[in-house]
Amino acid sequence: MRVKVILNPMADQGRGAAQAAVIKQAAQPFGGVDLVLTESPGHARELAWQAADDGYDLVVAAGGDGTISDVVNGLMRGSKAVTKLGIIPIGSGNDLAWSLKIPTKIETAVQNLFTGTPRTIDLARIEDDQGRFRIVDNNIGIGFDAVVVIETQAITRVHGFLMYLWATLRTIMAYSQLPHVTAHFDDKLVDQEITFIAFGVGPRGGGGFLLTPDAKQADDLIDTCTVNPVGRLTMLSLLLSVMRGTHVTSKHVTMRQNKHIRVRSNRPLPIHTDGEMFAYPQDNVREVTVTSLPAAIDVIV
Repeated sequence: MRVKVILNPMADQGRGAAQAAVIKQAAQPFGGVDLVLTESPGHARELAWQAADDGYDLVVAAGGDGTISDVVNGLMRGSKAVTKLGIIPIGSGNDLAWSLKIPTKIETAVQNLFTGTPRTIDLARIEDDQGRFRIVDNNIGIGFDAVVVIETQAITRVHGFLMYLWATLRTIMAYSQLPHVTAHFDDKLVDQEITFIAFGVGPRGGGGFLLTPDAKQADDLIDTCTVNPVGRLTMLSLLLSVMRGTHVTSKHVTMRQNKHIRVRSNRPLPIHTDGEMFAYPQDNVREVTVTSLPAAIDVIV
């Protein structure tokens, strides 16, 4: 079996580079892997595309959720991936790996590439009003949720879940520009001001926040969590609930499951996809469409 490992050396705030030798050594008993390092943001997508065209049996993302997302986008042709995906989770959040029960110990994760079994999962596609699109394997955030991701970019002293938690607390203290949206959840129209809408192909984001706890990766449905405008004290209370996934019963929250969602806003929308920024406010994106892609890729689990 020919295996290409695409390693992000900047994963987990620069700790990824040291894992190259560990990965190669762990793979030797199984015939080894071809390993390449990414050199810039988005480079993993190009490398994955090339690896698929070169006929590799398995293309592996070694990094965090952003690296996995880039590799997934490189493997996609239309609504299906052209080869299987492997994951070695060495990022800050590792949310997709958590959902798929892929081990975080590197040696075990490498062994899993050769001894595990393929599992077919759904993906999603987001397209904005400027014609840009991206394939999503885990989650999307509009509004507050995306501003948290922007905040993480300025945090260097902590990593993992603590980084996302600190960014969330900072955003709660500063976030005030709430968009008014007109949204179509399949055929249901919603017209309201929101704090945020979180979309989940999987249940977890931010290294430990269960925003869409009932999301399943093989049901052809996108779970959403819409949070109404609330005060800072309520946001802090909801934060504790989100860590347990119990916020779904809050009167401030509406949970939905749909295949096709369109959201239009009265102001530019900050948007993240799989923990990486898809649109900053200055990009002036005011409308997006999110569509489920059922049974779109095979992942070794």
